[in-house]
Amino acid sequence: MNDDTGMDRFNMPTDRYPLDDFEGFTPNEMHGLLYTPYDDERSPMYLNPELDDERVESVRICRHMKKYLGMLRERQPLKLTAKGNLPRKFCRELCEADILEGDRFAFKDRLIMREEASYYIHFMNVFTQRIGFTCMDKGSISLTDNAEEYLDNRSPSEWFRYLFKAHTEKFNWAYSDYHSEADIIQGGFGFSIFLVQKYGDEPRKVKFYSDKFLKAFPSVLSEFSDRESISGKKLFRSCYETRMFERLLERFGLIEYPGDEGIFSRDRPMVKKDLIDHVFKWKVL
Repeated sequence: MNDDTGMDRFNMPTDRYPLDDFEGFTPNEMHGLLYTPYDDERSPMYLNPELDDERVESVRICRHMKKYLGMLRERQPLKLTAKGNLPRKFCRELCEADILEGDRFAFKDRLIMREEASYYIHFMNVFTQRIGFTCMDKGSISLTDNAEEYLDNRSPSEWFRYLFKAHTEKFNWAYSDYHSEADIIQGGFGFSIFLVQKYGDEPRKVKFYSDKFLKAFPSVLSEFSDRESISGKKLFRSCYETRMFERLLERFGLIEYPGDEGIFSRDRPMVKKDLIDHVFKWKVL
């Protein structure tokens, strides 16, 4: 998200007074958090410059990314399908290597027939291209020099930092999730992280956080129209949970679902993990 349209895009005043709807942030601080979240001069949030390698090396997406790129390196240049997808045999090898996410149980007892049958495998292919880890040439896919550098020379903390920033800045969360664009959900990821850090010690359902997000950014509901069987507010909540909680916070090991045994439910309470407080620091409040 860029700052070309300014604060008026979300009807936010620019001043220095803390607002209850912003959990005590001023509009100026929220502006920095939305548009320049990693700018030390403008954003109240910053990433811990001394991340502990041992605490981040087991994060699922980091492990999966290294394994995916390593398997691809062994087979490069890997011939793609006519549609530009990963070949079926390689997708099955990824499943066997447990490079799966919410679809782990879907493919436990059956073979994957195509890349797009698994959102996570498809995400890996698209994401690695988008962030400059892989490139296509003449119908085949290979690793870039940047990916080779990370595989051979970068520490776990450098992996985590790069992947997290790339996931929030370079990858469009609305890609292939069938919800409205609603880019404020992605742009406001820092505010959502703050909410989880502040309230995540106790198990809470996504409704608690989505209500607070709506209080800060009520205009987001304009992007979710009521349907015959579901309200716009419920559609927003589903979108918010998918993008923020499942595909960011859980993917990067920042939250967990107590008592969860892998059975998906939209009504699961979650708590923060200690890692979130280790990674994200704040200059205010």
